[in-house]
Amino acid sequence: MPTPIIRFDAVRFAYQLDPILENFSWQWPRGQHIAILGGNGAGKTTLAKLITDQLRPNQGNISYASDFGPDDIAHISFDLHRELMEHDRRFDDSETREDAFDIGTPVRNIILQGQPADNEFLALCERLGISHILDQGIRFISTGESRKTLLARALFANPAALILDNPFEGLDIHAQAEMRAMLDELLTSPTPLILLTKDATDIPDAIDTVYTMRQGKLTGQCTAAEAKRASAKVHHYAKPMPIAAAPSHPSDTALLELRNINVNFRGKQVLSNINWRLMPNQHCCISGPNGAGKSTLLGLLCGENDKAYGQEVILFGKRRGSGESIWEVKAQFGLLNTSMQMSNLKRTKVIDVVASGLFDSVGLYTNYSESQRQLLLAWLDSLEILPLKEQRFDRLSFGEQRMVLLARAMVKSPRILILDEPCIGLDNEQKSKLLGAVDQIAAHGQTRILFVSHRSEEVPACINQFMDLIPAAEGGYTAQIRES
Repeated sequence: MPTPIIRFDAVRFAYQLDPILENFSWQWPRGQHIAILGGNGAGKTTLAKLITDQLRPNQGNISYASDFGPDDIAHISFDLHRELMEHDRRFDDSETREDAFDIGTPVRNIILQGQPADNEFLALCERLGISHILDQGIRFISTGESRKTLLARALFANPAALILDNPFEGLDIHAQAEMRAMLDELLTSPTPLILLTKDATDIPDAIDTVYTMRQGKLTGQCTAAEAKRASAKVHHYAKPMPIAAAPSHPSDTALLELRNINVNFRGKQVLSNINWRLMPNQHCCISGPNGAGKSTLLGLLCGENDKAYGQEVILFGKRRGSGESIWEVKAQFGLLNTSMQMSNLKRTKVIDVVASGLFDSVGLYTNYSESQRQLLLAWLDSLEILPLKEQRFDRLSFGEQRMVLLARAMVKSPRILILDEPCIGLDNEQKSKLLGAVDQIAAHGQTRILFVSHRSEEVPACINQFMDLIPAAEGGYTAQIRES
């Protein structure tokens, strides 16, 4: 039998006192492309970090074939994106620059890592559709574009093996198709690959073996086709939620309205002639390609983007800029997005992360009352994350963090709940609970939903309006509205 690429013998690994892998034995067979399928907290990412020597086992042994080593294996995950974003934030010198704008680390530098740009580099960027963003900073590109940037970085280094951690998350429909084609191409190459995924439908048929993983143990192995047949849909479920009454609004007047909105960012047209109304009985799904300006549009509404001033942005019957403060605007919105998850919440306790939603702060700087504490606990309980209340936010799995941020967004019972690709990082069970929770919020309160997603199967049942951002003739993207 050929020597495996890597072998785990009775490996134990724990975060502090919390065991993740216990007496774990496994090997990666030479020449095999494999997938590891499991939910949040199964141990998939920990396994990848042990393979690549980002973590060291507490007990047991990890050995490599003579022609392989941990430095030869590339691991692409959201963790790397988070680290790059944090690095750029720390060294942002916008306040001391004459132009008051620091783009940070350009995409080309992220990919090249000090190597010269050659024809192979240019061809790779063209193939992945990121040639147009090479001079943009990593902080100013979309989630999908950042995912493709990290893939380009890994492939340009010509790794001996590759680990892809949920590569489809954050990609629009077109980019998902591109990623599937790229995966199919990789699976015909001699470079062995591990695909880590929560969703069996993302596993290519050409994968040799699928391992299922749960609570740090490999629970079985099968083919890709067998894994897809076994992945039954989980019914939406959510406990009763402590939704407070929100101000009523005339049924014949728009809650939100955009009139002839145009956004230009540093000479580039982003949004072009956007016209849209959200009525009190509507919940809207916003979709469009990566980089189409979805997050920019949301920022115009909730006070995160100053391009709203001087334009006709109508919130709850009043035009933006008519005397309201930014905090009065923010108080009307609950927000959940990936950049918030990547913000500096490292040592913050879960209950304090949720409490910060009461004050619209990133981190907690104000004490909350006992009655507010009871509200916080009620939200944590309704989303089935109450046992996590005293844990540090950065110790949670990606999916658990997402559920905590949903509680943070809803704790003040906002008039508008903005969910910017909220299913990223969630396994099927958590995704089902989140969508069930969104439907319950929509059904039993006055909070209206703005939901951004690239996947039709991830849209909650309450959605009855769709905004598609499509290319505009004059540049940028405009809105195409349809209702159901």
